[in-house]
Amino acid sequence: MPIPITCIVLTKNEEENLPDCLASLRWADEVLVVDSFSTDRTVEIARQHGARVIQHPFQDYAAQHNFAQSQAQHDWVLFIDADERVSVELAQEIQDMARRDTLTHNTAYHIERLHLISGRWLFSDPVRRKLTPRYQAHLKRVEVPRLYDRRQAVWERPLHETVRVPEPHGVLGGVIYHYANTNLSATFESFNSYTDREADYLYRTLGRQRVTVLEAMFRGLRAFAFLYLWRGWWRLGEQGLLMALFNGCIKFTNYAKLGERLRIAHNQGQWIERDRQLLNQFEIPHPDRSIDNLP
Repeated sequence: MPIPITCIVLTKNEEENLPDCLASLRWADEVLVVDSFSTDRTVEIARQHGARVIQHPFQDYAAQHNFAQSQAQHDWVLFIDADERVSVELAQEIQDMARRDTLTHNTAYHIERLHLISGRWLFSDPVRRKLTPRYQAHLKRVEVPRLYDRRQAVWERPLHETVRVPEPHGVLGGVIYHYANTNLSATFESFNSYTDREADYLYRTLGRQRVTVLEAMFRGLRAFAFLYLWRGWWRLGEQGLLMALFNGCIKFTNYAKLGERLRIAHNQGQWIERDRQLLNQFEIPHPDRSIDNLP
């Protein structure tokens, strides 16, 4: 008997992305959507596609993943973001392994993502290689496991979350298509929210007393140089330059916002109440509730 698979999608206001995402998951034995109280048609769309929907307040990324996998009906789970699509080849590969009972040869599987950025598909490595042992090792470093036995998995870190699953790990040949940053406008759309969360995480974990704008500039330039020169993003042409600059800008903004929060916390300068609220920006909004049986 094939091993059943639950596909899990975490959502918040994803009415635009969700239909195509769920369409790529029709093969799954269960599709579970864990929603952070969307205010658009996300929940309605999920239910129309036959997904089981649970609403749960967002605390941090690791906590949301851990809650979601605990609600799955099956032990093998595949996490997919709403702006991602499972390729036909990947879906077939997973189904074949589940049918042949070879899925359990590993506890977790890493999957390559292809990113559509400013008109060009980019791979996780600037020089695309076949799934040689070297390239598989590279994917294990840059991509967290997406398909795994939830009984052995724990998500960690509230931001830049990662999942801890004991070895052995495998690498699948199929890919996930990622549509988050298809153009520069979309890329900057989530910029403020993301850097706010990163600055909040740094503020709560680093224990710093002061961060200067010069340090923030240095960190941004270092991030750009690492990606563009050391990681070889210069091979990706215009798109590689754009994304290296964008990632450097993110790093600069993270630390510039951290420095500002530290000045607010130490009452250095003139601040109004709206500024002080940044120190308590991320709070749990609502208790858990399932909406499967709501009218």
